[in-house]
Amino acid sequence: MTATDNRDGVRRLVRANLATVAFDLVLPMVVYYGLRAAGVNQWWALMAGIVVAVPRTVHQLVSRRKLDLMAMFTVSIMVFSLVVGLLTGDARALAVRESWAAALLGLLGLWMVVSVFAGRPALLVLGRTIAVTKVGEAGARRWEERWQHDRRFRRGTRILTSVWGWGLFADAAASIVLTYALPLDLVPLVTAVQFYGVLALLLAFHFFYTKKVDLRA
Repeated sequence: MTATDNRDGVRRLVRANLATVAFDLVLPMVVYYGLRAAGVNQWWALMAGIVVAVPRTVHQLVSRRKLDLMAMFTVSIMVFSLVVGLLTGDARALAVRESWAAALLGLLGLWMVVSVFAGRPALLVLGRTIAVTKVGEAGARRWEERWQHDRRFRRGTRILTSVWGWGLFADAAASIVLTYALPLDLVPLVTAVQFYGVLALLLAFHFFYTKKVDLRA
């Protein structure tokens, strides 16, 4: 695996994440606030914001021809939102999808924390997919094998997993509170800004720490 191949892998990873932000966050928010500005009521604007993100997610599931946990996670939130919205006709109930997503991410955070004390940390498992993208299957295997013989690598992976776990859990708790406490029109914007703000902080620490203690593939 050459340095050029490694850079290409990083670029593919960045492009994929930028596309996710554009289609799963920016587009639904533009649709929601655009419709609200046009006088559409909150229920229809929220519903449109959900539906507009469905085609890309379905396309990902079909084109990859394998179980994609993140895509399945996104689909589960969309289905939950649509069912709740259609059954209740209540815009506030539709906005609760933010709490549903936050609760699942909070559980993911707790699982990450628990994994630190029960076998291999979650980031060792989740990080392998990223490592394959960056350095290929053989490089990812070498990175993963460091767990067996590199004490500093084990300690760093445990610390990094704990930071991610507690960060996601704290974000989930705050998101659930804000979803019920804020005026409805503020919920999509505030909870999204909060989540991506927390995510930016976690990523900043991730990049700093993985370089500092040599955890990168």
